[in-house]
Amino acid sequence: MNYIQSLRSIIGTKPILAPGSAIIVLNKDQEILLQLRSDTHDWGIPGGGMELGDSFEETAQKELFEETGLLCDQFEILGLASGREFYYKFPHGDEIYNATVIFKAKDVSGELHKDDEGLDLAYFPLDSLSNLNSTSEKILKKIGFIR
Repeated sequence: MNYIQSLRSIIGTKPILAPGSAIIVLNKDQEILLQLRSDTHDWGIPGGGMELGDSFEETAQKELFEETGLLCDQFEILGLASGREFYYKFPHGDEIYNATVIFKAKDVSGELHKDDEGLDLAYFPLDSLSNLNSTSEKILKKIGFIR
């Protein structure tokens, strides 16, 4: 059971503070990698919640590999996403306030493959992002990738 699941077993769906990492992966054409999420059925930036004892960078490495199959040892911090603007209520009722470090993955290797959290993975031009989830849209606006 991961950290968030253990909290949820105690407090149910009430709002929690959720520290985590979001990872921007750009291909050679400067298209962004997005994951079609199985829980919300919209496209989002790879990333996830921090586990006890992990750093934000370790969280970025783990989540990137788990969700995409990609490896990366070098990350650039692009910004932070937190506060009321990054509140989210999942379709199943869980409420979170994200406290996310936004990273750009550098020197990415490996082969793309999806996990249980994702229905698909694909690269998209930044000027044509349809069905993007609200949190990812806010993150991309915050770091100036979209308007």
